[in-house]
Amino acid sequence: MFSNIFLNQENLLHNVRTLSNIANAKLCVMVKANAYGHGAREIVEMLGDEVEFLGVSNQREAFDLREMTLKEIIVFGKCEDYDECILKDISFALFSLEQAKEILNLSKKLSRKPKMHLCINSGMNRYGVKDVKEFKKILLLLEKHSLSLEGLYTHFSSLTTDVEYTKKQYEIFKEFSSLLPKDWKTIKHIGGGRSIFENFDADAYRVGLEVYGYGHELLKPVLSVESQIVSITNVKKGEHVGYLCGFTAEKDMKVATIPLGYGDGFPRKLSNKLNVKLNGGHVSNVGNICMDAFMVDVTKMKCKVGDRVIVLENATSLAKILGTTEYEVLTNLLRFRGERKIY
Repeated sequence: MFSNIFLNQENLLHNVRTLSNIANAKLCVMVKANAYGHGAREIVEMLGDEVEFLGVSNQREAFDLREMTLKEIIVFGKCEDYDECILKDISFALFSLEQAKEILNLSKKLSRKPKMHLCINSGMNRYGVKDVKEFKKILLLLEKHSLSLEGLYTHFSSLTTDVEYTKKQYEIFKEFSSLLPKDWKTIKHIGGGRSIFENFDADAYRVGLEVYGYGHELLKPVLSVESQIVSITNVKKGEHVGYLCGFTAEKDMKVATIPLGYGDGFPRKLSNKLNVKLNGGHVSNVGNICMDAFMVDVTKMKCKVGDRVIVLENATSLAKILGTTEYEVLTNLLRFRGERKIY
């Protein structure tokens, strides 16, 4: 393939070990959305035995993951077939008393104990229980059927923007945690990942973007994207480059074509703003990014067809151009049509 995603195993393991040392607790590595665009199969292979828990968003991701690993898998979104989750030994989130009743009926039918992680809605207002009375009823129901919770968790909505609101969420979670039966071995876990740097008390932390190298100066990006020049064209002054005459040459110039575009996760909003590395220097995109390619100005660069181009080394730089987050830049790569390679 002309274009590839490269995954640095040394950086991934560095990040996991750094986070583990800071947390002094278990980690649940989030590999939803194909490991944030990195590739779930590749990340699971690279992690080896470094972590105990893996987190996903839905049952399809969980079932695919079960084909790759015997590790503990937790689904944090709603499922359609909880019976399949139970049979495949997959843990899942619990959001309400009504759902708990449904799961118990399934458990009886299957003669298998479900592995449930109850979500506390401490202020995110996305999923979970926010009423203490409902929480107590769930606990009583589970005790009545000789069951317990594998996990209790919450999710902080504004870790990087609102310290006081985060503290409020944490206090709410502690209040619910204190009501758990003393003999239960329930794991209390929190996320997003940057909570790991806030000295909260938890048995485990759910970490996503941080594992992939973002959110702290101690962490190293795992993913890079490389391609190559597939064509070089001489463009005369006054001629246009790309769709909709998105760039007009002000002088004679030389333009190289790179076979990556918005079909691979590099949005048109990057047009005439994207800079890439070529032969030790930087060159700039000219013209609108196409579905399958973009062009760069190589007038002052000595280069030839086949020369390697580093398109992405750090998602933060593209996030700033696009006015978005690293999350979106990386998950855009779900559309990437090249190969993913571990090194």
